[in-house]
Amino acid sequence: MFSDKLLVLLQTFSKYNLNRFRKFLLSPYFNDQEDVTRLFDLVNEALRTGPGAVAALDKTSVWQHLYPKKTFDDGHLRRLASDLTLQAQRFLVEEARQEAPVTEALDLYKALEKPELQKHQDAVERQVQKLLSQSKGKSTDYYFAQFQLHFTILNRASKVVGTDGYTEKLALADFHLECFYLAQKLKLYIAWILYRGFRVTVQEVPVMPGFWEYLQDERFDAVPLIRMYRKAILSFTDSENEAHFQDYLTDLDLCAAELALPDLRECYFMAQNYCALKINQGKIPYYYKYFALIKSMADQEILLDGEQLPESVFKNFITVSLGAGEYVWTEQFIQRYAEYLPANIRENARMFNLAYVYFYQKNYSKVIEYLRDVEYSDVVYALGAKSMLVRTYYEQGEYLALDSLIDSFKIFLRRNKVISKNLKREYNNFLNLVKKLTMTTASDKKTIAELQRRVQEASVSMPRNWLLKKINEIEGGAK
Repeated sequence: MFSDKLLVLLQTFSKYNLNRFRKFLLSPYFNDQEDVTRLFDLVNEALRTGPGAVAALDKTSVWQHLYPKKTFDDGHLRRLASDLTLQAQRFLVEEARQEAPVTEALDLYKALEKPELQKHQDAVERQVQKLLSQSKGKSTDYYFAQFQLHFTILNRASKVVGTDGYTEKLALADFHLECFYLAQKLKLYIAWILYRGFRVTVQEVPVMPGFWEYLQDERFDAVPLIRMYRKAILSFTDSENEAHFQDYLTDLDLCAAELALPDLRECYFMAQNYCALKINQGKIPYYYKYFALIKSMADQEILLDGEQLPESVFKNFITVSLGAGEYVWTEQFIQRYAEYLPANIRENARMFNLAYVYFYQKNYSKVIEYLRDVEYSDVVYALGAKSMLVRTYYEQGEYLALDSLIDSFKIFLRRNKVISKNLKREYNNFLNLVKKLTMTTASDKKTIAELQRRVQEASVSMPRNWLLKKINEIEGGAK
């Protein structure tokens, strides 16, 4: 394929951005290479045609299109692709600047810092103040922008003898810098706490002596982001006292309107992490708290980060919603939000997770129907689909089909070179347990006890709750 780096970058552009990028390339201020524009036109046409046309862009065909009468020069073509890649990256920076008018205005404010441009600078200062007052929530960027503005004002004031309110200007610059630093520091500290929850690490995020006491200063009570981060840290560091978490949820409702959308989304995710911690401790009611958080995000339309929903978030939300028994809502969620998943896994994710909903509803014929459409070329979905099909055949009492599937599943695990040895061992253990279930009766107390022990020791990635439920059914004579 021709220049994978360039194609991967341009494939992330929407049609709207592709159109704007072409206008960008036609500006001689940004681009004075006509061949770069011609190369973009070729790639742009392929992108709009489809994946097949993009895959057909090899070096020879690209060169022949651009230079039909010249001998192929690989070095020249690579430089041309590199120049177009750099222009695309520069375009993204320019687009980001336009989406951050405060940053752009602050840059202009600094550029106008000359005595003869005082009136120009005053006008821009008013513009910055207006933009900040219109900000949707007070993010760390908001406090840093406030610091930049007040620090520039302070610098200007320091050059004029006897400036009124100099110390007040200094105090404002200092306060906003503190808010920015403290919020960022707490954000990093929370990230470390969450990472420590599922990974072993000796690395710590150090804090200076007296840091936590200083944070109790009443000035910071009026800073919603710092307040939320303080309460989140307390919830995790003293997780047994669930009153801290309830206090966090109450404050989240109260200050939601004061938080920027990315920060509000992050605060919800922190709350969901706490719920996940409690669920892993066997506290089932937290499934319902977790689901309430998901529903609240959906109702406020803050689930999406840009135009995409990460696959891991999509899967977690479905698992939790099903655990809370919200089958209809979960099906509607899948149908609505699957389109925001990355294109290469979208259809697999939709079909697999719909099958998952039908499995919970015990609609096993629908499970089998939907799993037929899952592409097994994706190892993650292949494992998930085969595992679900094993449970489905068991639930239906289709033991001949189950035996055949277990045998083929083991062959798949043995031959696959992508799956790790540990994961292969876990899935083989799961298959052996299911096989053992089909041969166990209520009178076989010793085998039942052994099965219960083995399931309790199994990896959390295995469907332990389902296995334990099936064992209990056998023990109670319900097999």
